[in-house]
Amino acid sequence: MNFAVHCFVLFCVTIPAFSCSLPKGKSELLRVCYYTLDNPVTQLNTSLCTHIIVGFSGVSNGVIDLGSEERKEMYYQTTALKKDNPDLKMLLTVGGGGNAGGFSEAFNSTGNRTRFIFSALATLGKYNFDGLDIDWEFPVWNDDISEDKNNFALFMKEYKFLANIYASLVHKPPALLSVAVAAVSGIIDVAYDIPVMAKYADFINLMTYDFHDFFWYYPFTGHNSPLFHNSKEKAYFSTLNTAWAANYWNKKGMPKSKIMIGIPTYAHTYTLLDPLFHDVDAPATGTMGDITFSDVCKLLSSGGTRVFDKESGVPYAYKGYEWVSYEDEDSIYGKAKWIIAEGYGGAMTYNLNSDDWLCQCNKTSFPLHQVIYNVFTK
Repeated sequence: MNFAVHCFVLFCVTIPAFSCSLPKGKSELLRVCYYTLDNPVTQLNTSLCTHIIVGFSGVSNGVIDLGSEERKEMYYQTTALKKDNPDLKMLLTVGGGGNAGGFSEAFNSTGNRTRFIFSALATLGKYNFDGLDIDWEFPVWNDDISEDKNNFALFMKEYKFLANIYASLVHKPPALLSVAVAAVSGIIDVAYDIPVMAKYADFINLMTYDFHDFFWYYPFTGHNSPLFHNSKEKAYFSTLNTAWAANYWNKKGMPKSKIMIGIPTYAHTYTLLDPLFHDVDAPATGTMGDITFSDVCKLLSSGGTRVFDKESGVPYAYKGYEWVSYEDEDSIYGKAKWIIAEGYGGAMTYNLNSDDWLCQCNKTSFPLHQVIYNVFTK
């Protein structure tokens, strides 16, 4: 047993569990921003976010895998930005869509969880991160291993306990823990022990987007991230919106102060079957993939038509066979005001990369994030 592990064992019975209560004042609402290592770090505006979640790393052989040496250097460069904004918190995210392999095995025993947690805390310390974000998409749901739900809950409990011990040894604040979580009831019910998560997670990042996308079995246009449901939507479809998902998490036991409402900066695209039919739920034949807000601005400036769905609280645009569901300054302003009115803990954006970095839409860089900043702080 090495010295670090020996110290953990010595202190385990003497240090009480750490509890974190999030601030509730308007000026203290969290602005959580995901950032992937794809855009130049030098162009980030660190003042727009209270927390930046950086990734994505993975799980390999039961421990965190940051990737190549080049990517490791980029993590150093990103956390170095805290020198310009000492109040900024940066978290390392592990997992992500299509990158969740390894979690089930890493969390399936006390020994495996401890090994993963030690690797996490060592990595956070080495690269100067303030915490860890787990983006497991999704326990039980994607692998049909029923034990995942309880093992994930045990991981959160053990992580916070060991993080407090480690913090006492190195004389630093305990490492934060956030979790990216699903917004669809079917996944929520099978994947998460919400009372445990409410106790040990510092906050959750509610992925209130991807509610609609093109699928061959449901080839119709739809909003990526509606705030409310449309009156035409009934039964299950009336649950596919931000307000319903956030309320569901709260009813299941997650305090509103710990719920960060997800807002996408990327847009979903569809290829219309017939340009004459371009409303929501119009027939579609495919998709051109996700695009950035800058791409949406180009579409609009080249003759695209914008329509704002007042019921759902979000816009869409069309031009010829192109149809796009996206967020703009108006929809994000409405969501930010709604977050305050409903008493949630803040907003989470996915992600900084898809906002307008280079002022291609107007004279403001990161205009979507700027709206959240203005509403939350002014």
